[in-house]
Formats: sequence, C-alpha cells, structure tokens
Amino acid sequence: MDEQNNQQKLTNAQIFGLGILSIVVVGALVFLGWVKYSTKQLSENKAVLTTAKFLQLPAAKINGLKVTYVDYMDDLGTIKKFYASQSGAPETTEEQKSDQVISRLMANAMIADLAKKLKVTVEDSDIEEMKARTIGQLGSDEDAEKELSEKYGWTLAKYIDKVIKPLVLEQKTQKAFSESTDEAYAKFTVPEVRASQILFKVENAKDDAQIKKQAEGVLKRIKAGEDFAKLAAEFGTDGTKDTGGDLGWFGKGAMVPEFEAAVFALEKGQLGENLVKTQFGYHIVKVDDKRTTPDFVAFMDDIIKNAKVKFYIPIHNPFAAIESAQ
Repeated sequence: MDEQNNQQKLTNAQIFGLGILSIVVVGALVFLGWVKYSTKQLSENKAVLTTAKFLQLPAAKINGLKVTYVDYMDDLGTIKKFYASQSGAPETTEEQKSDQVISRLMANAMIADLAKKLKVTVEDSDIEEMKARTIGQLGSDEDAEKELSEKYGWTLAKYIDKVIKPLVLEQKTQKAFSESTDEAYAKFTVPEVRASQILFKVENAKDDAQIKKQAEGVLKRIKAGEDFAKLAAEFGTDGTKDTGGDLGWFGKGAMVPEFEAAVFALEKGQLGENLVKTQFGYHIVKVDDKRTTPDFVAFMDDIIKNAKVKFYIPIHNPFAAIESAQ
C-alpha cells in the first residue's frame, strides 16, 4: 500500500513538473512570438533587441547570408543621428536612409563570404594601420572619440568594428580578387594599361603655343631614338618625371577622358604619334604594357543583380529596381 502511494506521489510530482515545464515553454513561445511581431514593427525596445541579438534574428538574407535585425536597427539609428548632425544637408527620406543601411550590410555580408572563399584574413596590423590614418585626420584619440560621438553616437572601438574592419576586409578582398587565377572569375575582367608620360603643364593660356612647340620638339627627339625616361626626367613637370614618366597600371575611368582615349588606343610598346591635350597641358604618351585583370566591381554587381533576397521586416528593397530590370 505504501509503495502504491509513493508511486502515486511520484506520478503527481511528474505531472506537476510537466505542467510547470509546459507553462515555461508556452511562455517562451509567446515571448518569442511577441519579439518577432515587434521586429516587424521595427521596435527599438531593449528586451526585443536583446532577444533578437541572442537569437540572431534576421532583418534580411541575400543568397542565404544573414543581415541581423540588431545590426540593421543599430546602423539605422547611427545614420539618422549622422544626418541630424549635418546642418544644411540635402533632405533624405526614411526610405533612403534604410536603403543605405540595408544595402551596405548586404554588401558587407557578400564581401565577407567572398573573403572566405579567397582565404582573405584581416590582421591586427591592418586594423592599426588604417586606425592610425583615420585618427591622423582627426587629430588625437580624444578628438576622434569626440567627433565619432557627436556625429554617430559611437566610440572609437565601435567605429573600428563597424567601419574600419569591413573596409580593410573589402580592400584586401578586392586585391585578392584582382590577383586570382580562378576561372570562375574569368568573365569579369577589365583592360588595364601600364603607361608613361611626359607632361608639359600649361598654367597660362598665353604660354600655350610656346609649351606646345617645346613638347613637339621633345616628341621628335623620342621618335628619333632618344630615351623616353631620360627626357621625362629632364622635361617632365609632375611627379612622374622622377620615375621616368611611369604612371603604373590603371584601368578605364582613372584618367581624364582625352588622356584615356589616347592611351587605350595604343598597342603595347607603342609611342603616341601626336601630343595629347588635356586640362593639365600637353602629354607625350607611351604604352609599356597591356593586360586584363579580374574586375571586383563588375563581379559584385553581377552577384547583386542575380542575388536571391528575402526580407523579414517591412522595409524597402533597394535592389527592387535591379531585379525588375532583369
């Protein structure tokens, strides 16, 4: 009889425990439902943000890559504060602010994913180098803290996490992409040239004819066989004279249109037949080499155009125009 009573008590205790557990589970589900409902109202409630952060609730996904609700709301608050601090700035709608935030967060997610594929890593030294350049522009650590607090409501540490780290990762990923030999990126290429110049600056219109005549004389000497680099050092009027006129590698869009058109029309090793006139003066140009390199921007644009985007909160899709144009 005692054994039977004990079994009955144990059963009752189990039932009571299961009842409590059920209440806890139901309560948790109700709370989670409230949190998810609140995110769809773009709530800034601390309990909502804390839970959303713990659960990593998404605001959106692009190609399966998550942009969290907390990151979106945090950056949205930052950009609102920034625009509020800018007196006389053009009027920006709430939708435009949201578009700026979500598109950048999505881009960051895609770049981080590409960085993994290219085995790109960000070292502490990379962060410190860019941090030093940033603080150098603002003065001291204290000046930087003040500036960031007033404009963004950020500490320097948060700025490093939110801006410097993603920017360093993007730069290193772009470099790794441009050096990649992976055939998957082969169709995303752009032409580049390595060119040299001798610039004869024209600072006063009255000197134009005289300077042009001097440039034509030097061009004749090069055509006659004199060394381009030596004449660049002698007659060049900009920094390239110290490197024999070498401009290094560059792609389209890097130079003024007249200069670009003339240089890209030349073949490898070819000297420009005529002077090139630009806003800076007269140029003698020569193409030293030509190549095609992977184009990071074209690759990212293609990813965005073909991306699968899903939103979990009621905000405007900044990629809608791109999708409808396809």
